[in-house]
Amino acid sequence: MTAEQHTQTPDITPQASFLVADCGTIHTTATLFDIAAGSYRLIARGKARTTAFSPWNDLMEGLRQAIRQITEITGRTLLNEKGILIRPTRPNGSGVDHFLLTVSAAPPLRTLLVGLSEDVSLVSARHALKTIYAEEIDTFSLTDGRSETRQIAALVQTQPDLIFITGGTDHGANERLLQLVETIRLGLNILTNTKRPQVLYAGNIALREKVSELLSEHVSVQIAENIRPTLDTEQIHDASNVLREIYDDLKVNALPGIREAHEWSSHPIVPTVTAMTAITDYFARVHDGPVITVDLGSNSASLFTATPNYHETIVRSDLGLGRPAKNLLRETGVENIARWIPADVSLDEIRDFLYQKSQLPQTVPLSQTDLYVEQAVAREIIRCLLVDSQYYKAHRLTHVRQILACGSVLTNAPNPAQAVLMLLDALQPVGIFPIVLDKYGVLPALGAMAAHHPVAVVQALEGGALAHMGWVIAPMGSGQIGQKALAVDIVSEESDLQLEVEYGSIEIFPLGPGKTAEIHLTPTRGFDIGFGKGKSKKVTLYGGTVGIVIDARPRPLQFPTNEEERQSLVRQWRWYLGG
Repeated sequence: MTAEQHTQTPDITPQASFLVADCGTIHTTATLFDIAAGSYRLIARGKARTTAFSPWNDLMEGLRQAIRQITEITGRTLLNEKGILIRPTRPNGSGVDHFLLTVSAAPPLRTLLVGLSEDVSLVSARHALKTIYAEEIDTFSLTDGRSETRQIAALVQTQPDLIFITGGTDHGANERLLQLVETIRLGLNILTNTKRPQVLYAGNIALREKVSELLSEHVSVQIAENIRPTLDTEQIHDASNVLREIYDDLKVNALPGIREAHEWSSHPIVPTVTAMTAITDYFARVHDGPVITVDLGSNSASLFTATPNYHETIVRSDLGLGRPAKNLLRETGVENIARWIPADVSLDEIRDFLYQKSQLPQTVPLSQTDLYVEQAVAREIIRCLLVDSQYYKAHRLTHVRQILACGSVLTNAPNPAQAVLMLLDALQPVGIFPIVLDKYGVLPALGAMAAHHPVAVVQALEGGALAHMGWVIAPMGSGQIGQKALAVDIVSEESDLQLEVEYGSIEIFPLGPGKTAEIHLTPTRGFDIGFGKGKSKKVTLYGGTVGIVIDARPRPLQFPTNEEERQSLVRQWRWYLGG
């Protein structure tokens, strides 16, 4: 959320009702928030197939179906006889005051990257590109072995939506970058009868006028601050903002039916990734510390990290549990997927599963083996997102204050503890923190509302809009597997319990929703629960669907080389969490 959003005066009346929709690649959801028992609550939610593509080619059809489901649930009429949203709320209770829409259904921005160095400018360009739904379709650089003619042919053949040009430190050498820009100019000159791409230049500021002069005759050229002003400095914020504007212009606003959605909307339509970034920022301020949000979708996967003064957004449009599933084989070895599976599953079976998912993305696991593989795939997708995270490289995931997660592989797991274990396995965080699942798919809606009416968000959260799994206690340290890592005294209404937690183990203490427990934690000398090695702490934690989880496994997790021992260990982890 920007500083401007923080300071603007909310333009929503205190008793306003909200209908917030999220149009995804496969499903469109609509969520109604209104006052109940004196505060905002999630009243009802409807879900329908997204209809932005063939054979419907009108996203409004799926949206209307989702809204009509809310009417069936609540008896509240939201659409008039012509299918138009009734706004504002009428005296008879029909209609709604405000409509907001987030979108992730639009296809990714097909992007040609142009830069000098694979290790400097292009690395930063990819960091910026991964803040939106984008696909890198080709790269021109100094290490490109193709001739100028072949590069021009590639530009003409791929027909990108965007050409993203970076390179050169500010006021540094410029001749080599201009050679690449000249190649782009020649290629654009050939694109006479096709849709022209847009150009974003975020390189050496001394070349801005020259680049605009060379290219503006053929295409629209936008300028952003140099993403690598010095060799040691990366600044992608300005480029990311321009990329979001280009994505909105070229992709979101091109969706069939989006014009009518704009007419309904109280505020600008935003990509789902923008709303997810906003809600993660919101929780980071609430908890005054690092918050992690994982979103595993069908056609993309995202990781959002925020602290009170920093945020990082990573979107991988080439990874997901649907059509992009097979791309995971390119990102990580199939052996890395297999390591999470507590059974005999061949590498070929894993490959077949990924290819079948890519062909039939809506299928669900029909056997225990399929479930094992799908959950292993989810873990590795999250691991790939971490590889792209600059925050993770600098800090790991220490002193985490909260983890949020959405995506059906997590929220619809047969046992909620399986979702918790997937997140702990993949993220391997350290600290004392709650895990929250977005079982109702409302995180994008809350993010869209947060900028305009934060009070409604606070009250909706207090009313149970999200599913709290419970708290995790994950000490940091090292030692011999099996040695005592932590002494835990738990006092609750139901029982008193004393535990000695061994290094390498994972334990669970059932503590249901609405229950609290006073927990005295005493780590041994080599372990830290966030207050210094060997320093004890007394905390009061509240329960959840799973309870209190104590994860004293090594960071990073260690797997035996022996296959039988590895399977036994992974089975043991699942067993400890009720899997």
